[in-house]
Amino acid sequence: MPKKDIAAVLSGDLVKSSLLTTDRQAIMSGLTRAVESARPYLKEQGCRLYFSDFYRGDAFQCALTDPTYSLWASVFIRTELIKLRADGIRADARLGLGLGFISEWNLRNISSSDGEAFRLSGKALDSLKSGKEKYRRLRILSPWPEQGALLSVLAAFLDAVMQRWTPEQAEAISLFLRDKNQEETSKILNVRQPAVQRRLQTAGHFAVKEALELFSQSISGRNINPQLNNAGL
Repeated sequence: MPKKDIAAVLSGDLVKSSLLTTDRQAIMSGLTRAVESARPYLKEQGCRLYFSDFYRGDAFQCALTDPTYSLWASVFIRTELIKLRADGIRADARLGLGLGFISEWNLRNISSSDGEAFRLSGKALDSLKSGKEKYRRLRILSPWPEQGALLSVLAAFLDAVMQRWTPEQAEAISLFLRDKNQEETSKILNVRQPAVQRRLQTAGHFAVKEALELFSQSISGRNINPQLNNAGL
């Protein structure tokens, strides 16, 4: 990857993983499925998503070639975990999103890659583990000081919204994020359209959509090279 091009890195770990017993594997499997479910949609948008698998027990990383979709990926992954709560599994993850250059890219082992985006992602995740940030599940760091306040507010807003979602709302949001309309969602979930509408409205779907669009607009054009997706990365 040329140094002039930026990407996005998500560093994450499972919340309260030390207390997990039988649910641990179910959550890890659910997160892996979330990544696999995100890939087709992102590919249609011209973005590649790479996943490190788990290391050090419950830690993981994702790298995205187009950073404008990185917040979408953060929301989608947590949405898929919230859906698991319908089966009594208390699933959630902390996510640190870092934006910036990639100086060393290892596709065979994403977690051994290096660069600005990886370092900022790790720093963002570490900040969620203690102090006043320990109850939050999402933080964004970038190399652009002028964007700091905006990214912080977007992360705080989306985090507050997601922490209130029910599994049923998360089901509807998951499909909404992949551009399914209410009629399609109704058929997939086997519920009536008014029920879909209520779930989306109470989940604040339009506010989520606007937040994601604002994020994408705020970083678009910052040395993002669409050819990265065809560069064998």
